[in-house]
Amino acid sequence: MRHKVIFFLFCMILAGLFGCKESSVKSIKEGEIHYSITFENRNAVLPDELMPDNLIVKFKDDKIIMEITSPVGNNGVFNIIDPDNKQIRTYLRILNMKYYYQGSSDEVPPGIDPLENMEIDITGEEKEILDLKCYQAIASLPDSDFSYELWFTNEIDLDKPNHSTPFNSIDGVLLNFFFIMGDIIIEFEAEGIYIRQIPDKAFEKSGSYRRIDRKSMDSIIAKMMSL
Repeated sequence: MRHKVIFFLFCMILAGLFGCKESSVKSIKEGEIHYSITFENRNAVLPDELMPDNLIVKFKDDKIIMEITSPVGNNGVFNIIDPDNKQIRTYLRILNMKYYYQGSSDEVPPGIDPLENMEIDITGEEKEILDLKCYQAIASLPDSDFSYELWFTNEIDLDKPNHSTPFNSIDGVLLNFFFIMGDIIIEFEAEGIYIRQIPDKAFEKSGSYRRIDRKSMDSIIAKMMSL
């Protein structure tokens, strides 16, 4: 009888361990994803070491903020996607210059090529990235030999996570992807996923930012990337 009780308790512990692992993945509704940044086709004066070196994506209640920052000061581009208010807000800080643009959540944020003719093929290939089950998609551009291998997961609970990106047809959180900003391809690769509380103020930017139109913001970001 004693052996049966021990065996039963052992099975319960195993079930609890595996159950917790599954729920900890499936229930990520709030936290951060950290990505490394690699620049491709960049021919500029400023060394890569002074360019933005990481992307941090914070999410909570389907709100997202994408922070692309440089290692010098607090310079960078900050995109806030607010589906409840159907807004995107892009903040740009370069030295003493601070600008912002506000648009519709149906838009791709300024500075990012919307790649309207891009084709996405879900291949069915699978692999694990950071302990998450991920799926492969191939992005290609018509009349071009360009193609790119994307990886996304359905194990982070975000509704329409790519709605305001060039990859809005993919229903999953991207862990490996790219943007084209100006003439530069920027590659992002997830390095860590962190379950943590995100304060509401993370989706706000304080300070005196000057509001500008989209064309102006596009131009400034393109020039910043080509320095």
